[in-house]
Amino acid sequence: MPQAKQKLVIIGMGDTGVLCAVRLSRQFDVTAITTKTSLVSGQELGMRLTNPAWWRKHYKISLQRYRRLQGVRLVHGRAESIDIVSQHVEVQLAYGEASSVPYDYLLIASGASNGFWRNDRISSDDEIEAGIETNAERLRNARKIDVVGGGPSAVSVALNTARQFPESTVALHFSGQKLLRGYHALTQDYYAHALEQAGVKVHPNRRALLADHQIDQLGSGQLTFGDGAVVESDAIVWAIGRMRPHSDFLPDELLDEQGFVVTDLTLQVSGQNNLFAIGDVAATDPLRSSARNWAYRVLAHNLGRCAKGKEPNRMFRPPSHRWGSVVGPQDDGLRIHSQSGGIQRLTRRLVDRLLLPLVVRRIIYRGVD
Repeated sequence: MPQAKQKLVIIGMGDTGVLCAVRLSRQFDVTAITTKTSLVSGQELGMRLTNPAWWRKHYKISLQRYRRLQGVRLVHGRAESIDIVSQHVEVQLAYGEASSVPYDYLLIASGASNGFWRNDRISSDDEIEAGIETNAERLRNARKIDVVGGGPSAVSVALNTARQFPESTVALHFSGQKLLRGYHALTQDYYAHALEQAGVKVHPNRRALLADHQIDQLGSGQLTFGDGAVVESDAIVWAIGRMRPHSDFLPDELLDEQGFVVTDLTLQVSGQNNLFAIGDVAATDPLRSSARNWAYRVLAHNLGRCAKGKEPNRMFRPPSHRWGSVVGPQDDGLRIHSQSGGIQRLTRRLVDRLLLPLVVRRIIYRGVD
């Protein structure tokens, strides 16, 4: 008689949760707890706001369409607490009921809130669709757009908006001296020049004064800065990188002072043999770069070994600089920036006809119907 598969519970089905799930679904009996029934990627924010039809096609995909998730039990709700002794997760379901989900292994991929586009609210597909369209329409109709932040999301919004809506005035405000902290200096300089060429008014060393609730929506009104400057805006895009980890359901002893999950190089939660963490909720390094950089391969390999009674033997080591796409595909192609500052450009035809449908959907995500 075949031996029953061990139970793996995954909390969070964003990019990293899905990437891990499709690699572990055949070895484990997987239950995935998710606040959304679709993968709603946090990537390519500029394309999400300026070209929502294209973004939906490639970055918002029903979880039921992933072939390797067809045997996975999807629980639409939010984790409320875990008991690491009795090994179960308490879940608040989408329609108000509560449920207890047992596990042998637990994977924490619950992510973090960032601005208005990433949160842990339990949402239906209709609610998500309405939010995407409302924000895109506000940006389309705005004549003065102000983006707050200096990271890749902010740069992506500013550059895509300036190129898509050239009749609008676009300004980018950030508190540092240089854009794109964590990227190579050549990448930083490249986008400083690209923003200038696109007509974006760049304001470094300008810190916005804000209340916490303001960053959770794309709104309009008045912006006030620490240097005394005040501006009126038709659309204010908060992309300041003030991440709040979705970790309230975890015991304090698993978290660092900022609330991120403390992990070892194996991506195991420190001191816990059957708990793993990955992505923006995991305190792997200051940039929490296990959300990228193929970390899901390390985690899937190590978790699989643990389930066989073996020691994990692969380590996640953050890169020296962030790399990859910053602003998404443009009319003249997709630019991928390396750790050393080099650029590889792929034509738009290659991106839309080969990279996304074949490499991303069929190879990386193991098949999407």
